[in-house]
Amino acid sequence: MKKSGFTLAEVLITMGIVGVIAALTTPTLITSSRNQANAAKLSSAISVMENALTSLVISEGTDDIVDTELWNYWEDANGFAEEIGKYLKIISYKYADSTIPEGYSEIKTVNGTSLKAMPNMDGQFISLTLPSGAVAFLAESGDALTTAEEETAAAAGGALFSCPAYLTIDVNGIEAPNRVGRDIFCFIVGPDGKLYPYGGKDVAIFKGGSATSTWNSDSGTYPCTDTTKGNGEGCTARLMEENFKMNY
Repeated sequence: MKKSGFTLAEVLITMGIVGVIAALTTPTLITSSRNQANAAKLSSAISVMENALTSLVISEGTDDIVDTELWNYWEDANGFAEEIGKYLKIISYKYADSTIPEGYSEIKTVNGTSLKAMPNMDGQFISLTLPSGAVAFLAESGDALTTAEEETAAAAGGALFSCPAYLTIDVNGIEAPNRVGRDIFCFIVGPDGKLYPYGGKDVAIFKGGSATSTWNSDSGTYPCTDTTKGNGEGCTARLMEENFKMNY
């Protein structure tokens, strides 16, 4: 009676096919998993930073963050860390300038173009390492709209009329991939301490006066319709608007 079953050759061929499929799909699965982990880390980091900054404004009884005690310490790293430490737990802090921060070998845009500096940072800025491993980079800014520009911005539905500081969050510090839109994300800190993402309506109006120059506009300043368009800064708003699902 003939026995049924697989020959050794058939088993080896099957194993080879499975191995090829695994080799093709595993890198994609790893990348997807890493992207979603970084998206979740960003959600947490936004909550931590925004809670700290809005608490700072409220506790000092002001409606503009530039009127808080913290704003007196931009030239004093120790004083800055001590003051913000009242509202935000930090592991370490240091000053940097407009180059690649210490510890980073390279920073790239979402489409792979190398950058010469941390995005959204200009001149001197301070970095704050959080307990989660995320690093928040803050640079003071005095940018503000004129009265006429404020009226235009308000008419367009914007809520941002001045930019006290720029904020960039790297959700996993110096760990890879160090790409804008993947683990590095850009914001404007509003007077109220709230974070306004690049690629969002408020930043689009503040920066260019147009409510349509957002992440989903290829003709806008910060597009993020796919990874071949823009530098990835606008992906911050896309990620937030799509419930922290990295669909790009």
